Amino acid sequence: MLERLEHMQIPVRNVKEAVQWYTHHLGFRLEELTEGRHAFLTLHSGPMLMLWETPEETHANFTVRGETMPVLLYRTSDIHTLYDKLHAAGTRIAFYKDEGFGWVLKFYDPSGNLWGVIQPNA
Repeated sequence: MLERLEHMQIPVRNVKEAVQWYTHHLGFRLEELTEGRHAFLTLHSGPMLMLWETPEETHANFTVRGETMPVLLYRTSDIHTLYDKLHAAGTRIAFYKDEGFGWVLKFYDPSGNLWGVIQPNA
């Protein structure tokens, strides 16, 4: 029987570059890097994120009625600063809007994985 989510795995084109991007732009901390293969990253809470290097054209996304959806959805308390930082870095922003229950931000990492971030209203 399952107890908890241990870690999530997503594909990246270059694991070293991805580690740099995730630590610099999103605040992850590197826990382990296996040369040219994979890396484990963490935040202050939640499961680990495992980055797998692959030359294949694959992404951690899915579609619902033609709309691309993120597999990964994170919470923040400062979505506007995150948006500003990602926008200034040239990150491809897919969605940024107050949805009534809170703000939603969707963006693509350099490997084409779609990320979702929410900041619920207080």
